[in-house]
Amino acid sequence: MFYRPESIDEALALKSRLGAHGTFLAGGTDLVVGIRKEKTRVEHFIDLTRIAGLDGVYRDRDRLRIGALCTHAALEREAITALADACETVGGPQIRNLGTIGGQLGTASPAGDVSVALIALDADCEIASVRGTRTIALADLFVGPGRTVLSPDEMLLSVSIAADRKSAFYKIGKRDAVAISLVMAAASVAPDGAVSIGLGCVAPVPLRARLAEAHVREHGLSDDAIERAAELAMSEASPISDHRGSAEYRRAMCATLVRRLLRGLR
Repeated sequence: MFYRPESIDEALALKSRLGAHGTFLAGGTDLVVGIRKEKTRVEHFIDLTRIAGLDGVYRDRDRLRIGALCTHAALEREAITALADACETVGGPQIRNLGTIGGQLGTASPAGDVSVALIALDADCEIASVRGTRTIALADLFVGPGRTVLSPDEMLLSVSIAADRKSAFYKIGKRDAVAISLVMAAASVAPDGAVSIGLGCVAPVPLRARLAEAHVREHGLSDDAIERAAELAMSEASPISDHRGSAEYRRAMCATLVRRLLRGLR
């Protein structure tokens, strides 16, 4: 069956009734690939594209609220450096014009470029169901490859980030875009000096480098502190070896990227 709700309440009611048998559809860039490869089976589609307000970017004082249906192409034009740069690496122009933030987060790929950027921006997620709404840290959304903490009746509504953080994103891959990253990292610094660091392709989920962050929080961004933070980030990674690169290389690149990003954010 194919459903086209026209409000969030209607979509949540459908998801509550259908549960895991109902699949949300927006841009469909990951979903269609999964169906074609016979890795994804869909019984009921819940098309979200008629719901107003889910595709916008809204500023509320020092916060930026990004609707789950906001496309990567739209966020390329935002002034949040890490987020804009990460969105530019997602596929080609056609994919970026269709693919949504909610779709990438729901896919829960360890190689989610935008997921890593949002983790580094200390993002929160607003999640809703007919039972109510809740807010969690984005870094706590992922529990494994392709798996999130969302219950079968829940829907991701938006992501919220601080708009006043200085940030940067960097990836290593065969190409700048239209290629799965080998390693990626993002970092941001708040006006009070707090640092957040995200890593991708080095663990089963997009990873927040909390030990490295804690070291910088205590010791600042001196050369010695950055060097130690880079070492700690490398220790937090648990990459695998595959046809794109070895675990040893990925772990070493964690340190290299964190070092580069933190030096650039001083």
